Amino acid sequence: MNNCPAKDKALASTTHRGGRSNDERCVSFVNGADLHQAAPRRDRHALRSVARPFGAFMLTIGLYGVSMAQQTDSADSQIDEVEVTTRKQSALDAEAISLSDTPDAEPSVGGKTSIVVGLAARVAPVYDGSNKNKVRPFPYIDIHGLFHDRVFISDIRGLGVNIVDLGAFRAGMSINYGGGRTSSDDPRLRGLPDISSAVAVGGFMTYSLKPVAFELKVQRELGSQPATEVQLGASVGMAPTPRWHVSVGTQLNWHDSKFNQKYFGVTAAEAAQATTEGNLLTAYAPKSSLGTVGMTATSVYAMTEHWGLVTRLGFRDIIGSAEKDSPLTQRTFGVDFALGAIYKF
Repeated sequence: MNNCPAKDKALASTTHRGGRSNDERCVSFVNGADLHQAAPRRDRHALRSVARPFGAFMLTIGLYGVSMAQQTDSADSQIDEVEVTTRKQSALDAEAISLSDTPDAEPSVGGKTSIVVGLAARVAPVYDGSNKNKVRPFPYIDIHGLFHDRVFISDIRGLGVNIVDLGAFRAGMSINYGGGRTSSDDPRLRGLPDISSAVAVGGFMTYSLKPVAFELKVQRELGSQPATEVQLGASVGMAPTPRWHVSVGTQLNWHDSKFNQKYFGVTAAEAAQATTEGNLLTAYAPKSSLGTVGMTATSVYAMTEHWGLVTRLGFRDIIGSAEKDSPLTQRTFGVDFALGAIYKF
């Protein structure tokens, strides 16, 4: 029974377990104003019930995004560290090969310009065939990676360009300056003229199949006494530890008759002059022949990021008859040793 006044009250029923209850309540309103106030309250309550799970969802998404960003940054950092480590290892490989018997097979360092300078003390025979050793300073510079690894500058390799670069196979040309000999350095050369250093131009081909590298090089010395030398070399590189890189190689040389005459020959006039100075020499005109065969072991140890310790030990033996029979040859076997430091910029 509805006891609510028609104008002031409205019948409301409560539901219990899905059914209408027997007790009915009267809800007051004045001209419908209470119903208008109750509706926004219901909307706010519904909004809060939706906003809470939505906020929790957005918070979860945000935390997941931060976590993924941190993981991405960590992965990028690890990749960068691996790339830096790889470049360092390639740089050590490059210097070990550069000081080996296949210097033109020096590997790339990923398109980056590499500058290495160094200084060592070197003990070696005065000349191939001499029985007297001499200590000399051994300055070292190696710049490669220039112009997308096309150009290199080295006191061993000279100034050169890689004309063909197919990765494993390279071919190019170089120009260098060196050679020469001072007669006052060995009594066996007394009375003979000094041999001046000369410009040499050459071409090379290398093939690298890590850890092995092969090289063929033809070099022509210019000037008043031109001479030709052909070198065939092979080397193998290894890394006993990440800081220590080693290269072991072998080399075989061939010299033309002008080369042998320049360094092992004696003209009649030179023999006469040497004899007058107490150095009994006979005239000798060698032909072209094999020159020397040798083996070289090079060690590069990275003490810090920039500084390294370099050790180089080489053995050379004169095997060509034209050079072995020279009156200037006193000993066919020679040892070459160098110890020093390098700095990588």
